Amino acid sequence: MNYKEKITSILKKIEKPVRYIGNEVNSYPVKENPAVSFAFFFPDIYEIGMSHLGMKILYEMLNETDDIMCERVFAPDMTMAEKLRENDIPLFTLESFSPVSEFDFIGVTIQYEMCLTTMLMMFELGNIPFLSKERDESYPIVMAGGPCTVNPMPFKDFFDVILIGEGEYQLLDIMDVYKKCKNKDEFLQKIRDIEGVYVPKYDDDEKGKMIRKVKKTIVEDMNECFAIKKPIVPFVSPVHDRISLEVMRGCRRGCRFCQAGMIYRPVRQKSLDTIKRQADELIKNTGYEEISLTSLSSTDYMGCMDTIKYLIDEYRDKKINVSLPSLRMDTFSMDLSKTISKVKKTSMTFAPEAGSQRMRNIINKNLTEEEILTTVAEVYNSGYSKLKLYFMLGLPYETKEDIAAISKLCEKIIEIYYSIDKKKRGRPFSLTISTSCFVPKAFTPFQWFSQDKMEILNEKQQYLKSILPKKVKYHYHDSRLSMLEAVLAKGDERLSKALIKAYEKGCVFDSWNEYFKFDEWVEALKECGIDAGEYASRPIGYDDMLPWDNIDIGVTKEFLINENEKAKREQTTPDCKTKCSACGISAEYGRCDFEI
Repeated sequence: MNYKEKITSILKKIEKPVRYIGNEVNSYPVKENPAVSFAFFFPDIYEIGMSHLGMKILYEMLNETDDIMCERVFAPDMTMAEKLRENDIPLFTLESFSPVSEFDFIGVTIQYEMCLTTMLMMFELGNIPFLSKERDESYPIVMAGGPCTVNPMPFKDFFDVILIGEGEYQLLDIMDVYKKCKNKDEFLQKIRDIEGVYVPKYDDDEKGKMIRKVKKTIVEDMNECFAIKKPIVPFVSPVHDRISLEVMRGCRRGCRFCQAGMIYRPVRQKSLDTIKRQADELIKNTGYEEISLTSLSSTDYMGCMDTIKYLIDEYRDKKINVSLPSLRMDTFSMDLSKTISKVKKTSMTFAPEAGSQRMRNIINKNLTEEEILTTVAEVYNSGYSKLKLYFMLGLPYETKEDIAAISKLCEKIIEIYYSIDKKKRGRPFSLTISTSCFVPKAFTPFQWFSQDKMEILNEKQQYLKSILPKKVKYHYHDSRLSMLEAVLAKGDERLSKALIKAYEKGCVFDSWNEYFKFDEWVEALKECGIDAGEYASRPIGYDDMLPWDNIDIGVTKEFLINENEKAKREQTTPDCKTKCSACGISAEYGRCDFEI
């Protein structure tokens, strides 16, 4: 029985075998003898990975290059992983069913800190040694990218190359260098000249500390950057089963807890003509009936209303639904609500983040209670009855009164719903709120803060639950998971050993409740000399060295310190469109772009 036959034989014995068969609409055929073979690892299951826009962009971009073949690899679920081990079948790609160890490159996107043990499972199943120092020339070159690489220290020992920033053209430049190099060391030395490339072997000292400054790379012109035309249409529904059309990068708002809002600066927008052309291609090539305009804050895109109206008018006969996954309450309008509900009414989701005005000022949300309640009234008047709101607990300077304010805000929202004429309410009332736990992240004004102890977070969750109106459905995030996320987000070079120990103790798919093994994680960290609770909650001083100090994202430390001090004074900073906040990004990358 050959390799592919062995794989086929076990697919008959598992749930959802279509996750592993490839050959979906718009997937690329295998190229014969490409100059470069690239296995793209997404360390989560197929349905999660196939929802990720960044993977779709890089997959199509690499395969559009004649002499490069990029193939996809997703984490097998636990049943499939066990079947692979039992049958001695190494982890394989979806396009050619080839063992991942046979590729020139393995590229891993790290979207979330808690996916790292799942990545180690993929390495093990693929017969790839965990540590880069244990891999000789016979193994693929292993690269990392994604937002978590702005602090690469916890996992840098696993990688030969780490990419900082937006990797589209950076990655093509790296592939070009590889084609001209005779061996791995020559390649690693030469690519250090490419912006945004961190090579731990040559950029660390003997103690494992990063000693060379690495500056992030960005796509400067969103109208000229690579855009997908034929995204793969999966056989099994992914989490986001729709077209994702990116309209801009960056965010003008400056929320002080938000890492993405800082690391993706400056704001860059696509023109209306570019978006129309790309939307037309995507709809024609996929057959999807929903298109999502994606960015960190889609209603801040200057052409948002014009784009929505165009799509609905152009595809009215096909009943194309338009969704906006990231709505701000101060840019929402009745006109927008009526426009996006012409085709299909769904629930509305917003993120006030905090219940009190004081707390919203501290985090620089720049959102008033009047704006919140006005938006809620417009939503209900438009016929929506399902509303979801996201808040955070454990934010810096938070008091019991700030938490109680979330409940009071919900009471006012309920009053608004029942004050509106029954004909306008739509279906029966539904208000769901979710609270996440604050996690201090690198390159935010709150990076120096300690995280609340787990016990305190649990108390806050239970207090809010006890005072919420009965009509409100309440979901809250596992504080244990948030604590471990904080450990990895603030972590240094000691964490690689802890990650291996955690995996050896059975930790994998850590963000999935049914697999999460908190005690094993704590034990693994303890064996590496780290008290998880103390590490997550330790305060950091302005003069302390940070693990990510040698990463340059363009935003200055002085700006972040100033924003932290303004938070103490409950003072806000205007959004970047209203007034430049002098964050430092323009000196490196040019000013934010608010023209389309």
